[in-house]
Order: sequence, then structure tokens, then C-alpha cells
Amino acid sequence: MKILYFSYVDLDTPSACQTHTLGILAGFEAHGCRLDAIIPRPLVPLPQRELIRFHFLSPYHGGRLSVLREVIFSAAVLWSLCRRHHYDAIYARDMDVFVGPRLCSQFFGIPLYLEVDDTPVEGTYPFLIRKAVELNLKLDYRQAAGLIVPSLPRCRIINRQYHVPLPKIHLILNGTDELDWDLLPSKAEAKQRLGLPADSFCLGYLGVIYERYDFATMLTAMATCLPLIPKLFFIIIGGGSSLEHVKRQAADLGLADRMVFTGFMPPDEFARVLPAMDVGLMPLTKAAVLEHGPIHTKMATYASFHLPVVTAGYSLEGYPEEIQSGVHLMPPEDAAALAAIILQLQQNPSEATRLAQSLRRYVMNHLTWKAVASDILAVMEKSWKPQTEKLP
Repeated sequence: MKILYFSYVDLDTPSACQTHTLGILAGFEAHGCRLDAIIPRPLVPLPQRELIRFHFLSPYHGGRLSVLREVIFSAAVLWSLCRRHHYDAIYARDMDVFVGPRLCSQFFGIPLYLEVDDTPVEGTYPFLIRKAVELNLKLDYRQAAGLIVPSLPRCRIINRQYHVPLPKIHLILNGTDELDWDLLPSKAEAKQRLGLPADSFCLGYLGVIYERYDFATMLTAMATCLPLIPKLFFIIIGGGSSLEHVKRQAADLGLADRMVFTGFMPPDEFARVLPAMDVGLMPLTKAAVLEHGPIHTKMATYASFHLPVVTAGYSLEGYPEEIQSGVHLMPPEDAAALAAIILQLQQNPSEATRLAQSLRRYVMNHLTWKAVASDILAVMEKSWKPQTEKLP
């Protein structure tokens, strides 16, 4: 299959946006797809890929003026490629103001697939601009042959607010990289490298640190557990707008000396730190749970490292049975409930290990990037009409 791929995200910060974009591209390539990928030019050159040709926009800046420029430039690049080559599909991360994928799909008759990886209208806009963005999304969704959505509540929001038929919406969860478990350090070794006791019990968080994630509840639960788990620590991989606020919260609770902040790390360095964790935390705030649901990007990564996963939500109904039985669910913003789960995991390591291994088996079979790409391609192939031209 020949795919024209578009994504306007930050590829310089090793966060979920970078990991997901490069992971999906690698997954498509692993299935023999040929891709022209239009992305912002990263500061560090990407490795050459046999079946992927990169076409770079300006480096990602994120400001609205630069985005407006890239809307025009990206549409021109997409149009030029569609004039010169035949594609079986256009696959784009849905970024509210971009119009090029839809216009090319309409004019050249190429099936369009949109990945809705976050809130449909991202960020804050003045009222009139927000309405224009919502209209643009409605046109995108109407044109799309399928929407790839990794969040069950978001599937419902798109169906109800944008009137997209449910058969067009496909729940496909985000993936993770494949790991060779035999090459990872032991838990004790990983902890000692971080200057932590080999027999410590470590909570863990991976990702961007901002208001969507409920660090207040995580830290309060940690403070509650500390008298019962004297060697309790919290390892946080990542950074973001709320980093200093989280550090102040930890200090106010007397936890400053129990925190390990590594900053952002590229995925190929996760193996140095994630094995030191004993629990992977990803609770959202109440408002964020309603919009994004209990299952999001971190789950697959945590599970791939054999970590028990704790998330916040009201129900896991609608997710695969293996996730329902393998993930520890707490009510949103309930520090007492989280503390109880942490104590249970620490006091019952064999049960924690059993559930973590079961969840890992599911993730390695169904949520590697290659497996995720396979699910997306199965959706695409319903409208696939093979072309005869070969990309040079």
C-alpha cells in the first residue's frame, strides 16, 4: 500500500507526539507500505528508512503565526505530491486548522484517514475562530473514510458532537516499541544506578507534566503510604509546564528527597530507568478522565516493562477484556483509593507480577506499533484500490 502521511507535531521533544509519529511510520513500513511522510524538520536528522521518503516542513515552533504559514505550505507540498504520484490512502494526524489532507482527498479521490489523538479542538481560541475550527473539523470528518481514535470517550464525543456515524470511528489504542526483556537491567541494578536503595519501592510516571495529570492525588497518596513503606520513592521521566509546580507540591508534603526527576528521555534510553519502577501511574483529573478516558499512551509502555499500571476512571467497560482485568482502576482524584492500591501492590508482589505479566502479553501481541499499524491497515484496506505506479 502507498500512503501519503501528514503530521504537524513536535518531533524534537521525546514525548508521546514524537514516539507516536515515528512509531506509526515504522509500523506501516514493517508491513511493506511505501510512504511519503510530510512532517516538521527535526533538529536531529532522522535515520534513513528504506520505504519512507521524508518531506520536511519548517522546524516545529508551535506558535499560531508559524502554524498559519505551515497550513499553506503543507497544503502546497501535499498537492504537489498528489499530482506526481498515486496513493492508496492519505493518513493524517488531525490538527484542527490544517486543510491540505482533506482538499487533496477531495480533488484526487484518495481515501482519507484521520487520527484523532487528542481533543478535537486543541488549545484555546477566540469564539469566532473556535467556530471556524469546529467547522473545519466537521468537513474533515465528513470527508474521511475512517477516523482512528485511541480514546473511548473521544469516540463518543466525535459521534455526538460532530455527528460522525459510529461505523466510521475505530477505537485503536496507542502502541509501544518492542523490547528484548533479556537485555534490560535487573530492578535492583536500575535502582542503584539512580542512587536508590536496591530494596526500595518506586512509583513511576512517564510523559509530559501538565495540568491534565493529577499529580496532587499521586503525591498525596504517596505521603499517605510513606509511614508504611519507609523506602518509598517517585521516579518521574519527562518535563512540561507543571514541572516546577509538582516540585513545590512534593516539597510541601515533605517528599522532596523522595523524588527523582530525570527530565525528558528518548525512548531508546527508557531501559535505563523504567526497570527501576515498581508501579506505573497515569491518573488524570476528573475533567480529563471524562474527555480522554482511563486508557492512554502510557499504558502500553508501562506494560512492556512488566509494570503494574494504575489509572483513574469510572469504568473500563468497552476496552479489551485483558485490559479490564490487568489494569488497576481508581476513582479520579481519590488519594485514599490510590494509596490503598499502592499498598496492595507493595504487600502482594506475586499478584502484582502476575497481573503485570498478563497485561504485558496482551500489549506485546496487540499493541506494538507493528500490531497497531496492522489494525489501521485493516481499516484502510476496505477502500484500497491498488495502483500500478511505483514510487522511485
